Amino acid sequence: MAARRSCVAPSRRCILRLRERVAARQGESMQIVYHAAHSADAQLVRGLLAQEGIQSFVFGGALEGGAGLLPVGGSVRVEVADEHVAEARAIIDEWQAAAVPAEEVEDEPADDGFNDTAVAKPDDDPNLYKPLHRSKPVPSRFGVPSLVLALVVGGVIGAVLTAAAKRPEPFTGRFDFDGDGKTDETVFYSNGLPERMETDRNRDGKIDQIVYYEDGLTSTIERDDDFDGYREGKGAYRHNQLSSYTMDYDGDGEPEYRDRALFDVVQVQEWQDKQGRVIKRMRYVGGRLVDDQLDRDGDGVMDIERRYDPIGEITTTRSLPRP
Repeated sequence: MAARRSCVAPSRRCILRLRERVAARQGESMQIVYHAAHSADAQLVRGLLAQEGIQSFVFGGALEGGAGLLPVGGSVRVEVADEHVAEARAIIDEWQAAAVPAEEVEDEPADDGFNDTAVAKPDDDPNLYKPLHRSKPVPSRFGVPSLVLALVVGGVIGAVLTAAAKRPEPFTGRFDFDGDGKTDETVFYSNGLPERMETDRNRDGKIDQIVYYEDGLTSTIERDDDFDGYREGKGAYRHNQLSSYTMDYDGDGEPEYRDRALFDVVQVQEWQDKQGRVIKRMRYVGGRLVDDQLDRDGDGVMDIERRYDPIGEITTTRSLPRP
């Protein structure tokens, strides 16, 4: 019988649930004030708002896990509390309006001022000195693109310096799901992102699940599924998806069960004896069990192989040759 596993991967859906709980706890709700092209763009806006004393949160960065800083279609967004929405949008509108419109510059050969016989148009003031030969200034090579680039670079540097000087204060959200006056779940935030989540799932007053985050994404998880006070289950995540899980049933520090997953889908399950030898291995394809191997006499060598149909029933059994 396969070991029971439960994957807690608070990617975008879970983090949104945490945000709603935090907002509800504070008596506030959050609204989107800016859709960013990518997380760096969102952090820039977040820095601008921080300069004005407005705390904001960036959501959707998890979508860039496998795409670097490629645009993610507006999924990365900046949100603030209701009371700051109007002020935040005004700041962002003013920042976006700072873009300089492009100027049309005709390509003309530079005039060196020599052999120019055109007479300058007389000015209204008769006493003003009017030279007969006027040279047109050479168009500057530093046009609008350079100015826009300078503004962007300056904004990024300013946002980094502002973030370093004024980071959001650490925050702890406590939630009572059943209304009995006791905390069922606690979320610790740092720099506006979740850092750790502790949960009492069976409401016995003891923490039986801990989720750790890195840069807002799930990193590792520890679970006590038999609620005896020891967290025997440990999982590791990659790109916010479960990649491996182990179970140490007797608490000796050596797991008796382990599995490997790809894209959060189990691929292989294994059970081990006290010597660390595999005594049973189950293999999955597309989430379905296809075959397993057993070491029935405990000599460290697989003896039996069984194959399964799509509904998990054994179709064939054969003895494996000795190595």
